[in-house]
Amino acid sequence: MAYLIFARDGTSCIVLKRDSRDGAEKKARELRELGWFDVQIQEAAPARAKSASPIKDSDGN
Repeated sequence: MAYLIFARDGTSCIVLKRDSRDGAEKKARELRELGWFDVQIQEAAPARAKSASPIKDSDGN
């Protein structure tokens, strides 16, 4: 499961990705210590498979 870390400082916002909850919590803690605020952790939504487009012949059908 992947986790996203959202954080803001006075002029920008970032989104970081970590593969474990422990890694996400560690990075969130580090960001808070560096002065970032509104630090949040969310589980990343599972990736969706792309649907295949229909194959057309040379006539466009």
